[in-house]
Amino acid sequence: MDIKSTIDIKPTKLNAIIFGNSGCGKTTLASTLPGKTIVVSLESGLLSLRKFNVDYVEIKSITPKSRYEQLQKTMIEISKSDYENVFIDSLTDIAQTFVDCAKEDFPDPKQSFPMWGKYNERINSFLKYTRDMDKNVFYTALMKTEKDELGRRYNVPDLAGSISTKSAALFDFVFPMISFKNEEGELKRVLITSSDDTYISKDRSSSLNAFEEPNLSNIINKVFNQGEKND
Repeated sequence: MDIKSTIDIKPTKLNAIIFGNSGCGKTTLASTLPGKTIVVSLESGLLSLRKFNVDYVEIKSITPKSRYEQLQKTMIEISKSDYENVFIDSLTDIAQTFVDCAKEDFPDPKQSFPMWGKYNERINSFLKYTRDMDKNVFYTALMKTEKDELGRRYNVPDLAGSISTKSAALFDFVFPMISFKNEEGELKRVLITSSDDTYISKDRSSSLNAFEEPNLSNIINKVFNQGEKND
């Protein structure tokens, strides 16, 4: 029996979802990744990366089924590649594609139960496949507001179905991204890593500050090196 100590466990890859309102700068985060990176784009919103040299592939087939098939083929090819980082923009669009595919499979409104079952099967299979890739995988998503059983509002990734409220269980890291103006009127952006009453967040490594600058190289360095938090 080979007994090991948990103190020797080291992270080997990072799996994170970053969600926020449109225009907050989520896609630009791809430019902050270290090493060889590829962006998988479904929303044709890469203009913010035009000043950077980042590889990308567009999923732009016309029908939901063809987009789904193109996405599957693309992810298989990327899994075999030498890219270190995969940046998927966005999971909101992927989820909607899977919903549209399920509606094609079950067009009768009375078949909503099997339709959502097929959707859940596809989205969970996709997340498991990408999560198991030997690469750092980052997903972006839009933000939406939900209510708990007491009517309290909180913000989650905008994903079709109940999966949005389960995001903390599906990813190692869940980062809301917000932008605001400081006292000097300067626009600032931060990633929130600790959950509160307003946002679902998660930092499985416990290596990050409650608020981090939107720089994925710094976050990867902290997680992999288990660096001490700053005050």
